[in-house]
Amino acid sequence: MKKAYNETWIENIGNQAIIKNWHEQKMLSDEQFNAAQNAFPVGFHRSNIFVKIGLFLFTNIVGSASFGFLSLFLAGVLSESSIGLGIISLIYAGILFFFLEYFIKKNNFYRSGADNALLYAMLGAVFAFFIAISDFELPAWIYCSIALIILLPALLRYADPLVAISLYLTWIALWFIIVTKFPIGKLIIPFVIMLVSAASYFFIQFWRKQENTPYYTDCQDIIEILALATFYLGGNYLVVREGNAMLNGLSDSIQISFAPLFYLLTAAIPVFYMVRGLQKHNRKLLIVGILAIAFSVFTYRTYFSVLPLELALTIGGGLLVLLIIFTIRALKTQKFGLTYMALGSNKFQNLEAFIVNQAIQQPSQSDKMKFGEGNFGGGGAGSEY
Repeated sequence: MKKAYNETWIENIGNQAIIKNWHEQKMLSDEQFNAAQNAFPVGFHRSNIFVKIGLFLFTNIVGSASFGFLSLFLAGVLSESSIGLGIISLIYAGILFFFLEYFIKKNNFYRSGADNALLYAMLGAVFAFFIAISDFELPAWIYCSIALIILLPALLRYADPLVAISLYLTWIALWFIIVTKFPIGKLIIPFVIMLVSAASYFFIQFWRKQENTPYYTDCQDIIEILALATFYLGGNYLVVREGNAMLNGLSDSIQISFAPLFYLLTAAIPVFYMVRGLQKHNRKLLIVGILAIAFSVFTYRTYFSVLPLELALTIGGGLLVLLIIFTIRALKTQKFGLTYMALGSNKFQNLEAFIVNQAIQQPSQSDKMKFGEGNFGGGGAGSEY
């Protein structure tokens, strides 16, 4: 599918961030920095976070007022049936799509707040159309399927992180709804969630190889992190036990089937994430592993509490501080391919080649002292150099 934003400019956003970092570290002179900035231009409308929030809120207010104004003219159709609401929603979605594309092309908006608001409102209006024409009577799994059909093209065209989150969560919800409809589904749903999460994770790895461009990097990272999180939560003892109680309408949770297996998964998955993160130098795996370890500790404490909460927090916090201090000191010098110090990335090979070329082209200072013209044998040792 054709992408909505200029891919070269998106790539240059990352390039400029690296250039700025190198300049701050005194690796580039001012001349090289300016030349590199000009060589990787970004034509998007760029503003700070507060302006983006303001544009997002303002666009939502204008959009809501426009929807109300449109409804006044079509109040007769709206009052007759839910189909009337669907028609208005579809018309509204078309208007929003027109302005979204217009602002992207004419004003060079890219995640500026206004285009985000238009995108979310358009997707909501399209989904409202399908809900209205079905008169709110279709099963939940069908609505999840419709949402996936709507969100997938939007993700491929606009590569919006929030759309990526919505797409993945809808994907997981679809499997949850379908599987739990069957009697055996309540028993196997943790394993299904883990299987779907693993399949999603490996699909993202395959997608990265096929589409290795900065355009989709944020969305790929988000889905990858969510897949790691849902894989862990699918095997977490607390989530499975409390979820089982909720599905069966129990006021208090009871011991679940295969409890020893879920004890093992709760402990083993975070450790696996940490080890693989260190081996592969994968920060996403490492961070998710750390968070998973914290949640695993909370899980075991919920059902097997030994110490008072205050004492457990104090001891745990002290041990973590000591571990952090030890790790920082140990990794000040690189060991096993790991270091505490920040290192540059080799992702931007074209950028590095450009910078090296600029460095080579810098005029060198001419030597003020010239040898070979002295009075004694050409060594420069006489009264004249």
